[in-house]
Amino acid sequence: MLPTIHFIAFYALLLLPAADCIICSQCNGWHGYYPERERVSTCDNLNNACSSTQFCVKIVDPIEPSKAYSTFKSDCWYQTQLQVTPHNLTHVENNKCYGYIDNQVPPKQWMYCFCNDRDHCNSAQRLKGAFMTSVVAALLYLAI
Repeated sequence: MLPTIHFIAFYALLLLPAADCIICSQCNGWHGYYPERERVSTCDNLNNACSSTQFCVKIVDPIEPSKAYSTFKSDCWYQTQLQVTPHNLTHVENNKCYGYIDNQVPPKQWMYCFCNDRDHCNSAQRLKGAFMTSVVAALLYLAI
C-alpha cells in the first residue's frame, strides 16, 4: 500500500505546473585583448550557472576608454528595477542596457545589460563559424 501512495504522489508532482525560470551564466570574464589574463574565463564552463524568474544580467566595467579590453560579470537578476544613480530608480526591460553610476568620488560607471529571452543569453556569443568548420572537418575525415 505504501509504495502505491509514493507512486501516486510522485506522478502528481510531475503534473503540477513548473515555475518559469531562465538559466543564466554566472561567471567573470573579459572582452578584447587582456594581456594580464593567461587563463581561461570561467564563462567557458556552462556549469557556472544560476536560475532566475526575472532576468539574466551582464555587468560590464569599461575600465578606461584607452584600454583594449573590458571586464564583465554575468549573473542572475531577481528584481524588475535597477538603481541607475543614487537617486534614480528605473524599470528593467529585456534586451536593454543601462548605465549605472555609483556615489563614490570620483564616480565609477558600469553598464548593466539585461535579457530573459533564452537560456545563457548573458554569455559571450558562440563562434558559429568555428563550430561549423569543425563539423565539416569531422565529416570529411569520416568520409575518407
